[in-house]
Amino acid sequence: MKGRWLWWGLIVVSLVGCTQSSSRHVSAPKESSAQIYTNLGLAYMQQDNPDIAQEKFLKALEFDPDYPVAHHYLANLYQQQGQVEKASQHYQRALQLDAENPMLKNNYGTFLCERNKYSEAEKLFLSVARNPRYQTPELAYENAGLCAQRNADASKAEQYFRAALDINSRLPNSLYQMALLTYSTERYLPARAYLQRYSELMAPAPRSLWLGIKIERKLGDIQTVADYAAQLKNNFPNTEEARLLRESE
Repeated sequence: MKGRWLWWGLIVVSLVGCTQSSSRHVSAPKESSAQIYTNLGLAYMQQDNPDIAQEKFLKALEFDPDYPVAHHYLANLYQQQGQVEKASQHYQRALQLDAENPMLKNNYGTFLCERNKYSEAEKLFLSVARNPRYQTPELAYENAGLCAQRNADASKAEQYFRAALDINSRLPNSLYQMALLTYSTERYLPARAYLQRYSELMAPAPRSLWLGIKIERKLGDIQTVADYAAQLKNNFPNTEEARLLRESE
């Protein structure tokens, strides 16, 4: 599941422009220092150097303990390191300082969902989706759908993926998840349609080829099954999906 969660691709972006700081920060010299060290920390995060990144974020907070962006990145860093309590403290502090920042809410919702706090995460994602400051509400709905899936709530997951696709019909992850959901509930024609739309946007991959094989077997399309199977065997022979295919033949 890990690599499929959209929010992890959104966390490491500059939030300096997203943060609505209080008036005490405007043109304040120490904010400038805090921002400089925060940006340095972000650069080291992107270079996969967490120790120095942490040092820079902590230095930023020495200059300004109330700088929400530094708290957010430090929370993200602690999250990656598995330091749950520290991550939670800094996420919460960031939101206390900038309660309406949609990116902060989105990423804290991710953190909560990973901790199985589904109801709290859902509220944050929906708050983000309905926030006019957030330019991509479809991504918040998609995250809500992923979180509902993690909670084994297929009905809510479908509701949120549909909401995401109503806003942007070309979201690969939502299309793929809808293909999975409709297949799992024996709606094979919609599953085929969602997977075809997904395949127009993304190159063939083991998971999509294997799902296509299962869908087309149910629909009785022997030729398409053979086409998918040949791609899976030839291009991805050492994958789990290829193994499942061999076992099913």
